Amino acid sequence: MTQEPFLRTFRPDRPGIRKILGDLEAEIMEYIWSRPAEQGVTVREVYEAFCAKRHIAYTTVMSTMTRLAKKQVLRASTEQTAYVYFPTMSADALLSHVAGRMMEDVLLHFSEALQGPAAEPETLERARSLLEEITARRKQQGGT
Repeated sequence: MTQEPFLRTFRPDRPGIRKILGDLEAEIMEYIWSRPAEQGVTVREVYEAFCAKRHIAYTTVMSTMTRLAKKQVLRASTEQTAYVYFPTMSADALLSHVAGRMMEDVLLHFSEALQGPAAEPETLERARSLLEEITARRKQQGGT
C-alpha cells in the first residue's frame, strides 16, 4: 500500500500542480507523468532530458527527486545499480487528494470551533455531514 503524499504547501495563485509543488518539482513530475507510469525513470534520464533545455546540475535533479520520494509523490525502486522512480499517483489524483485533505482539515477545524456554547446545531450538523461525505468519497477513491 502506498503511503499518503506529504504535501502541506498550497499556493492558490499558482497554476495547476505548482499550487502544491515547487517549480522544479513540478517540472520533473510533469516530465515523469508524460511517460507511461509503469515505465519508471532514473535520475540520469531526467537529467539528460532537462540538460538539453537548460543548464542544471545532476545533483540538483537527484536531490529534487529524492525530496519528491520523501513526500511520497514518487516511489523509488532499486534496479541493478540505479534507483528507478515511479509516480505514486496521476497529477489529477494528486491535486484531488490534496484538495480533499485540505477540505477535511478546514471542516474539522470548523467543526471543532462550532462546539462552543454559541454553536447553532444546524450549522454544526451540516459541517459534520460535509466532513463525513468527503471522508467517505476519499475512502472510495482509495485515499486515507
